Amino acid sequence: MGSISFVVVLAQLLGMSISGYIVVEWGWHALFWIGGIMSIAGVVLSLFIFEPKEGIQREPVKLNDLISIMREPLLLKISFLSILAHSIIFTTMFGFIPTYKLKIGLQASDISLVVFSFMIPHAIATLLAGKLLVPILGQWRSLKLAFGLTSFFTLIIPLADTKDWLYVIQGFNGFSLRLLFPLMLGMAIESIPHEKRATAMGVYQALYAIGMFAGPFLAGVLNSYMGIAAGFYFVGVLGVVATLLITIWNKNQIK
Repeated sequence: MGSISFVVVLAQLLGMSISGYIVVEWGWHALFWIGGIMSIAGVVLSLFIFEPKEGIQREPVKLNDLISIMREPLLLKISFLSILAHSIIFTTMFGFIPTYKLKIGLQASDISLVVFSFMIPHAIATLLAGKLLVPILGQWRSLKLAFGLTSFFTLIIPLADTKDWLYVIQGFNGFSLRLLFPLMLGMAIESIPHEKRATAMGVYQALYAIGMFAGPFLAGVLNSYMGIAAGFYFVGVLGVVATLLITIWNKNQIK
């Protein structure tokens, strides 16, 4: 899961790091035209992907099996934590950080530096989560540490009144957030029988998608009434809630 996540992060880094240059040279509309062209290229490449001729023998998923998977306690816990994590990242880096960046006086040409400060530690953390952190601390303690750091660095974003401080906070936040995702990907399906893991992963992805929408939406409502700092405080508190839940669930598991 860490290796797969690393490839995803590299793609995000490549796309986002050149966005500032594109905006400066050709304007904001160029980003969407280039994104559309890349999407078309993806469709063309997908035409050359073929299933094995002999096919893949797999039993169709029955409704009872789907319900039993959706009731799996560990899957539900990790999915809820993932909702909170995706709420944080889609409200911060993929949400209101560009707006906050302009608010404190950065220019469109600084977008790439903001992206680099977040995405490079983001990519490094992907490789370290499973190979270094988990063997030392264990899964639940690693999750608690990562969420604790994420909540702290998210809560202090409104205190970053210069670009240098924003870069530093972004770096630590990017590192902390990326520790979470490969770890949760693995934990979500570890208690599921092998033949049902694809279904469990579908359930997991469907649930964490709630955070992609709900986090930025609720943060945007708060921003409208109380200013842009309110959204960062809101998702920072979500990180605190996640940390407390992990502490409780880990203690119950030990008992």
